[in-house]
Parts: sequence; C-alpha cells; structure tokens
Amino acid sequence: MEHIITSKVPKKKIKYTSDWTLWACYIVLCTVSIIEVFSASSLELKNGSVYLPITSHVQWLVIGFVFMFGLEHLHYKWTKVMMPFVALGAIVLAALTPFIGTSVNGAIRSIDIMGVSVQAAEPCKLGNAMALAYFLSRFQNPDGSGLSSKGVWIGLGIIVLFVGLLITQGGSNALLVLLVGGTMMILSVLPRKLIIGGLITLVAVIGIAVAVFSYVPSEKETASTTTTTEVVKTNKRTSKYLSRFSTWKNRIKDWLPGSVPEYEKPTTYGLNNNSQKHHAYMAIANGRGIGVIPGNSRECSRLQLAFSDYIYAIILEEMGLFGGTIVLLCYLGIIIRACMISKKCKSAYASLLIMGMALVISYQAFYHMCISVGVLPVSGQPLPFISKGGTSIAIMSIAMGIMLSVSRYAVERTDSEIKPIDDDDELPDDLKAVNPAAGF
Repeated sequence: MEHIITSKVPKKKIKYTSDWTLWACYIVLCTVSIIEVFSASSLELKNGSVYLPITSHVQWLVIGFVFMFGLEHLHYKWTKVMMPFVALGAIVLAALTPFIGTSVNGAIRSIDIMGVSVQAAEPCKLGNAMALAYFLSRFQNPDGSGLSSKGVWIGLGIIVLFVGLLITQGGSNALLVLLVGGTMMILSVLPRKLIIGGLITLVAVIGIAVAVFSYVPSEKETASTTTTTEVVKTNKRTSKYLSRFSTWKNRIKDWLPGSVPEYEKPTTYGLNNNSQKHHAYMAIANGRGIGVIPGNSRECSRLQLAFSDYIYAIILEEMGLFGGTIVLLCYLGIIIRACMISKKCKSAYASLLIMGMALVISYQAFYHMCISVGVLPVSGQPLPFISKGGTSIAIMSIAMGIMLSVSRYAVERTDSEIKPIDDDDELPDDLKAVNPAAGF
C-alpha cells in the first residue's frame, strides 16, 4: 500500500500594520481640535475656571482614542458581533428620544444617561453604516455580479428605518443617513436600472418635500396672521413633525438668494434667525485669509456654539485659508485612502465596512464646512474629531477604529502598492462574498 504524504504550505507571515495616512489625518484633526476648541470656549467659565471646558473636551478625546486604539487591534470580523447591539441600541435610543429626551435648539435630540447627554443621531449614523455593510455583503450574488434583489430590499428597509427615526430630530441628520446609505448601496454594485430608479425616486421625494414646505406656514407667517391665543391652539393641533418642517422652511427660505443682499439684512438673534450665519461670515472675513492666530478670535464671543456647530468658521478666522485647507485635506485624505483600501480588499464586507465608516466621517465633515461658509442652510452638525461634544467624538472614534482595523487586517502595504490579504480563514462563511468593487 502506497502512502501519499501531503504537506501544507506554511502561510506567509504577515506583519499587520495600520494605515499611516489615516493615522496622520486623525492626529492632525485632534491637534487642531485642542487648539481651536480651547480658543473658541475661552470665554466660557465653569466653576470659575477657564480651563475646565477644554479639560472636559480633552477627556473625551482620550476616551475616543481608547475606543479607536482598541478597535484598531481587534479584527474587523468582530464588528459582525457588535453590529446588532449598536444598531438596535441606536434604534431604541432614537425611538425614545422624542418622549423622554431634552430639547436642544428647538428640537428634542438627546437623552441624559447617567449625567451624560447622548445625541441619538450619532449612534444611528454608525448603526446604519454597520448594518448596511453586513447585509449588503451578506446578500451579494454568488457569481460576483453585485447585490441581489433581496439585498436591495433589505438595504432600502434599513435606510428608511433610520431616516424615519431621525426625521424629527434634525433634517440634516436624516439627510446624512440617506446619503451614506445611498452611496453604500451604489458601491455594493446595483443594476443600472435600479440606480436610475433610485434617482427618479429621490427627485420625486424632493418635489414632495418642496410641496410640503410650501403648504406648512412658517413661524413668522403664523405669528403675523394670528393672535397669541390662536397660535397656541394652532401649535396644539399641529404635530411636532410639522413644527420641524416649519423650522426647515425658515432656514431654507433664509438661505435662498433674495432681492435683498445678505450683507444688507439686519442681524437678528434667536432660534431660526440669522445671527449664527452672520457672525460666521464676520469670523471668516476677520481672518482675511491669513488668520489672526489662535486665541485672537473676535467672533467666538458672539457666535453661538462657536466651539461646536461653527468651529470651522473660527478655524478660518484664526488659522486662515491655510488652516482651513489643511483640515479639508485631512477629511479628503480619509475618504480617498478608504477608497484605495476598499478597492484592494478581497471581501465585500471589508470593502463596504471601511467605506461606510469613511462616508460617515467625511460626509458630516463636508456638511459642517458647507454650513459654516454659507453653501448649505443653517443646521447643527459637529465637525468630526474637532467640535466639542462627547457623543460625536466617541462615535467618530469608533468609526475610525473600524477603518484602521480593516486597513490592518484586510490589506498589507509594500513599497510599491497595497495588496489584499487572504483572510478567508478569519471571516465567517456569511462574510466571504467577493468584493465587487475590486474590478472597478
């Protein structure tokens, strides 16, 4: 009897390293954050100390770093286990917020948990991207041709669920979830007819929204045509959804060009007025493109939420176009590097996961910057890793940690290129679908 001796070829030893470009972008953004948040909140005293606000912010950056560093060294396959807890937790939080949450700038956006104000929208952004990455990769066609019909419907259902939960807590949050979800659907390789159909549907939805905005009276219009008693009765009859539509209408109407130039309009203070926009413009103009050096901001004392919703305007005032461009390039670097790594990943899950996290970070950053310079209507969106706010820093750090994990365990870098790592042995069977983006 012949004995056939087989020997296994030893696996090539891989030196797992995270992507240095992502690390560099993160370090630059955190450094700018410490400098600019301290400058923007220098007039905010807590318990008689000017340092307490920045101390609290640095503590959140440290907590975020711990989350990011831990996830970086955890194989991204474990995000499959994390996903149900993150997504379901975000859904419960968003569902409870309208009933037990606290009002922030006219909208109920957060819940106090053990003394910490948790913004419901931030976990929803992360949960939406994690759930889509799993299900869009889970239901890829076996022949590698892209997303199956079942995957399309599941993906749409996830997006509609999270958009519906966030629609009353800020239209910009719902829009960001929609943009991230739609982009991830396209990246999972949809048939061309579905992409065209989706664009037609989007146009129809925008048309319906415009019609609704035209129908719902704004707060100013209501106040000018009714008595105080009638306003109270109207507000009781009007649902909280329509009241948010009224706010959006005011902001969009104020953003659209009119017969009076913006610089000739008087600065009015209060909710839904133009003071934030005007003082943001003044901050940018005061910087004169060269900056007035950190610590010398004139508008941080006048601009509401200068350390969070309008921190980019303060960056342009103090660091000039150079500092503003560096910050912009960091977010562009995150999304571009994610695209490069995504294309080289062997599995669809790794590809969609890193792109989902990058989209959550970069879309929100671009949205914030566009608001600060007047390209988009006023809305409250923190600048990832820079704006003051515990929930945002924690969620964005988790997203960056997942990106670094994919860059560490799904690809390896050589002197000349990025190469995929054969990680089939590491991934569970339902995550082994081939990356459809690899052929782009």
